[in-house]
Amino acid sequence: MSIKSSRRPFSLALRLTFFISLSTIIAFIAFTWFTLHSVENHFAEQDVSDLKQISSTMHRILQSPADPDERKISKIKESIASYRNVAVLLLDPQGDVLFSSAQGRALRPAVKTEDFSAHSRARDVFLWTVEDPARPMHAGSEMKMETYRIVASSGEATFQGKPQSYIMLIGLSIDFHLHYLDALKKNLIAIAVVISLIIILIIRIAVRQGHLPLRNVSNAIKNITSENLDARLEPSRVPIELEQLVISFNHMIEKIEDVFTRQANFSADIAHEIRTPITNLVTQTEIALSQDRTKKELEDVLYSSLEEYNRMTKMVSDMLFLAQADNNQLIPDRVMFDLSAEVIKVFDFFEAWAEERNIRLKFNGMPCLVEGDPQMFRRAINNLLSNALRYTPEGQAIIVSIREQHNYFDLVIENPGKPIPQEHLPRLFDRFYRVDPSRQRKGEGSGIGLAIVKSIVEAHYGKVHVESDVRSTRFILSVPRLEKMSQAARH
Repeated sequence: MSIKSSRRPFSLALRLTFFISLSTIIAFIAFTWFTLHSVENHFAEQDVSDLKQISSTMHRILQSPADPDERKISKIKESIASYRNVAVLLLDPQGDVLFSSAQGRALRPAVKTEDFSAHSRARDVFLWTVEDPARPMHAGSEMKMETYRIVASSGEATFQGKPQSYIMLIGLSIDFHLHYLDALKKNLIAIAVVISLIIILIIRIAVRQGHLPLRNVSNAIKNITSENLDARLEPSRVPIELEQLVISFNHMIEKIEDVFTRQANFSADIAHEIRTPITNLVTQTEIALSQDRTKKELEDVLYSSLEEYNRMTKMVSDMLFLAQADNNQLIPDRVMFDLSAEVIKVFDFFEAWAEERNIRLKFNGMPCLVEGDPQMFRRAINNLLSNALRYTPEGQAIIVSIREQHNYFDLVIENPGKPIPQEHLPRLFDRFYRVDPSRQRKGEGSGIGLAIVKSIVEAHYGKVHVESDVRSTRFILSVPRLEKMSQAARH
């Protein structure tokens, strides 16, 4: 069994602050590293340039045949006097010292290294860390280590009146540069820490200010209650990133308001519909009890009461049916049946009423097989046909037709009569909706017949709509074909 983590996700403000601060700090660290690297390279290039210049000067002095040894030594001392922290060591092939400056002997151990062998032939520069014996030591203190950048080279010159080979090491102490770089690193680290804290603080404030419109929207939403569902947020007054959120919220509130309005009207309509039969029952009972009645009069009262009971029973049954549809508990049977055959069955049921009102029933269509619950479809057709008979003038005809569309079969119930205003058409399938503003019912309809039709059709993955003009009013039920219905059922 897997255990889901109950840890709450980090806030958006914290995430933004972290990632923006991290990106900024990384960029600052990269800039700091680039600065240190540039300074270090600059010092190295400067040191190499000085060493190569000194080396060229030393070789020119040593290889001058006209100067005696004392003169050459004098010139070497004069050349290195203008440079600070320069050490020169001149050796013969046997390793004996021909000349050494004050710190020159500190370079002697470098001769035995692989770096010296590799770089002396090409006159390259390499680093060498040595102990400086010239520096005074205190008791108990460690030997002072000093780092030199060394150029090693060899050549031939005249010494003591005879030509001989020599090895020359010229070292430049870079401790001053290293101390400067070390201090620079420490300063930059301290500055980086301070700047990073300032960056985090600034970004935190910026993110908080950036979320201000979101908090304003949240506060506006918090102030919307069931008492002011007509309130709407203004999309043009929020940042563009929140515009779609505000539009979606407005659409949601609009739907909720519509549901609340329908619920309020629904409750009022139920009270209105139930009050009428109850009032009739109470009135009839009071009249019957007001004085002695014959058996025939009492039977008439009971029959009248029975009609009201039947009407209330039908209304309760219809409301339970719609409640099942609202809770997705309306599961129709799935059998194959002929839709045109169901229309003929409903025609047979209404034939007597149509003849009584001098209204003709016409059917134009072909046999078409659909999958679903035939009793539910019969009920939907029954509701639409009874509605059409109620509003069709005498001597006219109601035409029911079936036509084939690309993915649907359309069942059209068309009746002549007074056209329904266009503004009422989208609301006809609402429960207890009246086109008449006075909300008074004529006839025996319960006011939820069309709502039941819509629930039945939608339970079969179909759709229903109404059209009305001066010629006729048409209710159109679109039922999916077999393959279309199978795909809808799978999804």
